[in-house]
Order: sequence, then structure tokens, then C-alpha cells
Amino acid sequence: MASQKLENLLNLALSATQSEREKSAQLNVGFLKSENKWELIVKYNGDLARLNEGPVQVEELIAGYAVVTIPENLIQAFVELDEVEYVEKPKRLYFSTLSGKQASCIQPVTVRDPYLTGKGVLVGVIDSGDGVAQMSGEGFHFSTNFDTLYTLTIRY
Repeated sequence: MASQKLENLLNLALSATQSEREKSAQLNVGFLKSENKWELIVKYNGDLARLNEGPVQVEELIAGYAVVTIPENLIQAFVELDEVEYVEKPKRLYFSTLSGKQASCIQPVTVRDPYLTGKGVLVGVIDSGDGVAQMSGEGFHFSTNFDTLYTLTIRY
């Protein structure tokens, strides 16, 4: 079934056996075993609402994206529709968190002495994209070019 409209990980999941998918933390994400259906993220153009009549459920989002719940045996026909540009499977959230921790160099301080855990630390950050954080004796002060967003006082 390998299609260029399908994400590589989804192509792999569809070509793997059920037992192979169950052994993987990634390959089975989005598969609804009891119904033999997949929940997929779709980039499309046009209108997919006409598909809601049958076994396919479409939840249209914004900007040409939708979440589609579809039986596994209909994926190939679905991908061949002109409206469908790209299809991918959902991902587990903890991978995003893990890569963020790695990029921020947080993990090295959690696995060796002094084994920092963050327990007892209270931090609030609101970032509009152009914010500036400043530390004062009373806590953190977050501001932008326009106005103060948030002031957080931390006391122990």
C-alpha cells in the first residue's frame, strides 16, 4: 500500500502485522483495535464532508486539516481521492516533551548527583513570542513592548 501521500511511519504501520504493531510504542498509536479503524490526521483541499455518510468519520479542523476515522481496508481508496494531499498518524505526546528536555539540556541534571527533580519549584511563564523575563527581588516580571503580561512572586 506504500503511497507517497502517506507519512513514512504510517506506511510502516500499515505494512506491519498486528503483533508487530503491538510491540512498538509508536506504530499502534491511532489504531482502534476493537473497530479495526485508524484515526488519522489529513491535509486536504476542497470538501471531505461527503465522506461522513458511510463508515468514514471526518472532523474538519482549520486551514485544510481534518481528523479522519477510517476502517483500515478503506485507507488506500481514501488516499487516492483528489482532495487528499497528505495523511499521517498521531504521535505520542511524550516524544515532544522528551525532545524538548533534551534540547534544553534538562536530562543530564536529573540522572546524576545532585539529581534535580524540580520538586518544590513553582515557575510560571507566559510568552507571547516577543516577551522579556526579568528577575527582581520580588519574583519574575514578564513584559512585552506593549504591556505587562504577568508578574509572578515566588517565596518559600
